[in-house]
Amino acid sequence: MNHTGSLGIPPTEKIGYIVPPVHQNDEGHPMTKADLVEFIQDNADMTKADAFDALEGLLEIIKTTLEGGEDLKIVNFGKFEVRQKNARLGRNPQTGETLKIEPRQVVTFKSAVLLKKYLNDGSSISGAKPLKGRRKAKDTWKQEPLPL
Repeated sequence: MNHTGSLGIPPTEKIGYIVPPVHQNDEGHPMTKADLVEFIQDNADMTKADAFDALEGLLEIIKTTLEGGEDLKIVNFGKFEVRQKNARLGRNPQTGETLKIEPRQVVTFKSAVLLKKYLNDGSSISGAKPLKGRRKAKDTWKQEPLPL
């Protein structure tokens, strides 16, 4: 069983956009960072080191934003939110011992309506462009400022 069939998403050639290949690990194993690096490398015509740096850079921006207590919204994908959990009393299920759970911050993710529709109906995401050919010449790509 492959990802496109199990999610009801049409094959790549029918929608015209780049879709990650079927994951090669055994059923039930998630895609890994190494898999993402390889996918970026193959589809963005980059070296493995550049693909790794691009992914690490993106993850660092996400982590820094969330550590600062800011929410992060990616249009047509979803929103990462930082939420505060209050202190409360909990119970160890093995011993029955009552213990205090300290206040903490947690990250939640709420998927965009369009992403849900894409996953459930196989609809294409409007405005999406193929990955290849989206960036400028290799020399100028890294020099572009991040849109704020």
